Amino acid sequence: MSVFGDASHSSWRTLIAFGLLGLFNNISYVIMLAGANSISAAAVGLVYLAAVGPAIIVKASGPYWFHVVGYPPRMAAAAALMSGSFCLVALSASRPLQLLGVALASFQGGLGEASCLALSARYGSDRGPITLWSSGTGFAGVAGYAWVAALHVWAGLSFRTTLLAGNVLAGAWLATFFLLLRPPPPRPVPLPTSDGEEDDDVAASAGPAPIDPERVPLRPAAAVGLLPRSGSRSALAVEAGGSHAATGRGAGAGPGKPKPGGRTAAALSIQERRPGGAGRGGETGLGAAASLPPSALGPLGRLCLTLGLWPFTVPLFTVYLAEYSMQSGAWTAIGFPVTDAAARHAFYIYANWCYQAGVFVSRSSGMVWQPGMAALWAMPALQAGLLFFFLHDAVVHWWYGWTLLLPCFLTGLLGGAVYVNAFALLSRSVPPIQREFSMAAASVADSLGIACADVAGVLIQGCLFKVNRIPGADYTC
Repeated sequence: MSVFGDASHSSWRTLIAFGLLGLFNNISYVIMLAGANSISAAAVGLVYLAAVGPAIIVKASGPYWFHVVGYPPRMAAAAALMSGSFCLVALSASRPLQLLGVALASFQGGLGEASCLALSARYGSDRGPITLWSSGTGFAGVAGYAWVAALHVWAGLSFRTTLLAGNVLAGAWLATFFLLLRPPPPRPVPLPTSDGEEDDDVAASAGPAPIDPERVPLRPAAAVGLLPRSGSRSALAVEAGGSHAATGRGAGAGPGKPKPGGRTAAALSIQERRPGGAGRGGETGLGAAASLPPSALGPLGRLCLTLGLWPFTVPLFTVYLAEYSMQSGAWTAIGFPVTDAAARHAFYIYANWCYQAGVFVSRSSGMVWQPGMAALWAMPALQAGLLFFFLHDAVVHWWYGWTLLLPCFLTGLLGGAVYVNAFALLSRSVPPIQREFSMAAASVADSLGIACADVAGVLIQGCLFKVNRIPGADYTC
């Protein structure tokens, strides 16, 4: 049965499914990074670049085309990309083709993450799905390294065989989505009451709302380019069947073909209006256009909605920039003693293990600890402080020993906490009609932070190697 072929909803299956989707989505990325030395020993940085660049592209562009491609095709494409990446890296003899395989894994990870974050919005503002998704992605860091260690190091299998065995993960991804995950509950749509206010407790099952064309704010939005111009697909395009249009159900639905119980974009825009023209979207600075479903907005309108998510994307970008600068830069120049390459390698391995453990713990805490916006912004500041601490310590060695693994664990705690709580707060803060779009649009922030950190890490490593008189850095400060 199709994942959206049943209207029932089982919370425990939903939570387990989101946890497994997070695990399977990110584990291919981790496996590629764990085997970076085997893929490109002479230029490991190329592997890191190939592993993040394509994800940025798909996350940045996704909000502009996700509405025309349903979830089942996207999930099937992610599985195909995952399998293709494992096979291409394993069976290719040339480095360019292997890097292309890593890029496929990056495309898969970006597509899967943006899609699953958006899909979690279909389950309302409940923190359960986003917490279990975050927990699964956190555990992927541990599981990915364990996969390579168990098969390649301990069992003695070749790296090619280790990668080919990863194809079972693509099958598990498909089984989780199409067989285990239950469909989301009906999307609630508030209806106007007799006194002009909206009743937020009225569900979509109450039937279509009457459309008053004079209340649909088409002209002001179109005037600033937020909506398609006349002659193009209008803001009155049908969002058929509530939550079904973008998921594959109701294939016959489309513009001008409303299904029973469905809503038009105009009707959905009415639900966000308030007497006197004030709407919930007014807080974003977009006025009436912010009350429209993103599918009814033009490219400029979608861009404005994306930029309006900065209270959540800035902390995400900052925390990832700081923590990956530590990983790719500061931690590479710490060892006991620092002049011993084997000692530096040992610290780097254990530091990353502690970091991944911290990520897993904090990403699993979404239903236990629920901070506000002040804490969300404070945690990246603390992470930046940890970055400066490691940079200073790598130079002067004032705290130098294996107890440094404790702040490495704390780094993971902060990074994971920002991830899960940024998306949880975002899900609760934006209007329901924009929640799905916003979750996907905000997902690009962490990848941008990682990409900037990869560049910064090269500079940091070169400077720290020079200070500590360590040869072999590709860049000299």
